[in-house]
Amino acid sequence: MSHHSYYPVSRFLRVLFSVIFCLFASLVISALLWIPVDEGHYTHRAAIPFFMFMLFESFFAGFVIALSSLLFWFDRRALHGKQLSAKQSSLLLSVVVLGVLSGYCHFLFGAAFLFILLYWAMTGRVAGRQGWSASGFLSTKWDEKLYLIAMVILFAPMVLWLPSNMLYSVLPVKLGTPDFQVRYEHQMNFDVKRALHRFPDAQSCLERGAKAANRKDLVRMDWDKISTNGDAKVCAFRLLHEWGGVAEAAAWLETQGFRVGEVNNSDAPFVDSGGTLRVDGAWSIRKNGPRFPASGVIRRISNALPYGMSVSATYDPDGQELLYVDINFSTL
Repeated sequence: MSHHSYYPVSRFLRVLFSVIFCLFASLVISALLWIPVDEGHYTHRAAIPFFMFMLFESFFAGFVIALSSLLFWFDRRALHGKQLSAKQSSLLLSVVVLGVLSGYCHFLFGAAFLFILLYWAMTGRVAGRQGWSASGFLSTKWDEKLYLIAMVILFAPMVLWLPSNMLYSVLPVKLGTPDFQVRYEHQMNFDVKRALHRFPDAQSCLERGAKAANRKDLVRMDWDKISTNGDAKVCAFRLLHEWGGVAEAAAWLETQGFRVGEVNNSDAPFVDSGGTLRVDGAWSIRKNGPRFPASGVIRRISNALPYGMSVSATYDPDGQELLYVDINFSTL
């Protein structure tokens, strides 16, 4: 068999392998980064792509073959010197920027962006196309430089996110005052651990000038400091715990703008099978916008997508001790 007759087949197989690897890697990474931690343990979120493949096996098989064929065609054009034009590269860059922003809305959009990034990085080693290198960067076209720089900028927040979360994973957990509690062990995640270091007590959650020792100041929660779900959960717990028992919970939630309904309130709390008592407060994101954060474009967009937010405070059967606080979002 001549070199020209078997080489395209070998090249296509390398492209196919690269697509399969990058597809699953991007789905797993995106699921870990962008699926809310309250929707399941990290092992469950990482397994979602594999569940998807099992449920839609025929679709994924056809999609992988079609995508590999398209990328193989691009590689063959690249071999003949037919590179993307500046206009085409700019359009591709715009699509990728929109893709990474959409990733904060749904993990599949983030996976699409990550796939492009991972495949582009792997093709030089796996699929055969010449990849980027520090020595060859200056000799590339301006639109290729722009594309690479944009990829680095978009990927940088993820790279910075990992060390900070690894740091909080090894630091000893300080539960603060009062001792912070969660319902399930996996809820003590990186976000909550970081929040525990930021807000060690009720005073740290209050606006400037407010005193935790003064009960009437406990309603002055500084929402401008709240940037994540963990921050909201920790500070709501700190202040509600100091505020009082289940009979006082609805009053505090209402001072924060949350609507307490005719059920699951302080007068008629929800009683679960273990006898614990729960009071719920709701915030309409669709009507009022996100309750937090006060700044940050990407966070504001991602928090505005759900149509509602709720705070659930659970007390012991006597209604005196706050056990834990949950923050939940309602999506379509």
